[in-house]
Amino acid sequence: MQERLAAEPRPLTRRAERHAARADIMVQSNHGDSTAARLNDISSYGCNVLTEAEWMRCGMFVSIALTAERSVQAIVRWVRGGSCGVEFLRPIPEAEADRLAAVWNR
Repeated sequence: MQERLAAEPRPLTRRAERHAARADIMVQSNHGDSTAARLNDISSYGCNVLTEAEWMRCGMFVSIALTAERSVQAIVRWVRGGSCGVEFLRPIPEAEADRLAAVWNR
């Protein structure tokens, strides 16, 4: 049984392509905590954030300021060693994720 499971390929679980994105952002909790963070990658459905904020917890709702004019609401899905995976509550357009990544990677 174990051999059969190991031989079967895992299904693709990502819903959208992730783009490398290096940007300084602000993250704010729904409790009013805020921190500067570093964006590591972005897709239409979420992003990876690097931060040392100890208050970041799985299941927490946060607001992420992607630019001075654009913030998105998200939920923290996982936290490991200063890295957090967040899922946007409303996906952003793929074209916007592409554009933001291109601007941040200049």
